[in-house]
Amino acid sequence: MIADSLRRLSSIASTGKPLPSRTTFTLALALLAGSSPENVLAVTVTEGSGKVSTIFENQPDNSIGRGPAVFIGGDSHGSPRRGLIGFNIAADIPAGAIITSVQLTLYLAQVAGSGTGNEDAFPRTIELHRLTNDWAHGPTALGLTQIDGTDQGFPAIPPSPTWNERRYQQGQPWTTPGGDFVPTASASTAVGDAVNSAYTWGSTPALVADVQSMLDEPTSNHGWLLQNTDEYGLDTYRVFYTKDWSDTAMRPRLQVSYEMAPVPLPAAVWLFGSSLVGLTGLARRKAVRQR
Repeated sequence: MIADSLRRLSSIASTGKPLPSRTTFTLALALLAGSSPENVLAVTVTEGSGKVSTIFENQPDNSIGRGPAVFIGGDSHGSPRRGLIGFNIAADIPAGAIITSVQLTLYLAQVAGSGTGNEDAFPRTIELHRLTNDWAHGPTALGLTQIDGTDQGFPAIPPSPTWNERRYQQGQPWTTPGGDFVPTASASTAVGDAVNSAYTWGSTPALVADVQSMLDEPTSNHGWLLQNTDEYGLDTYRVFYTKDWSDTAMRPRLQVSYEMAPVPLPAAVWLFGSSLVGLTGLARRKAVRQR
């Protein structure tokens, strides 16, 4: 719209006639329209998880750093398992983007009691809490292809995370055993027993704020902790496929929508003013020569 108005202004100026005030008013409106939300670039990207790990309260020196599944909730003795998950936000989203929507999708691999005839069918609420300290997923369980029988984890191989340490045997403990995270959940969802089905943590203002902060300050991007609200209950855990699961269609994914802001208004004003002054001068010079 601005370009069309400038072309009309140029045409008028070429005749040597004075510029009508209506033309200036039209350009002002065009300027405002040019900075309206309709010109904002909206984009949605889907990211695969960079790392997923499990830590175990009753096995504080065990871990699943790079296994095919992550466990979240209580085992048969009511001992919690917690999941850690992280994405490289800045790798796929440009600096300066404005995050508008975020949702996490995981695929259910198992529920507590699978294969025993006493599967836990009661829906369990699983929360996402933003982590406040960094961690390394490490190589523990790397190359493992089975999920059955792994709910106690494996002896941690440095620098895999454990219940007490962000990086095992690296002198980097959690401030609080079990992970350092924001107490208030950024999002939550109820997870039933539909194995191989997708479960999604829908977009919330807190989740959007998390990702915006992770983008603006990449060093603060430590991902999220996955916590079952019934983690001290007997056989309440849920198991989800990770990035190391063989079927790529069932790996974790984070869908992020964002906008790129239009040209800032001050820059547009400068462009408008420069064009207007130049064309006004041209009209005046032609008018003088024609007298």
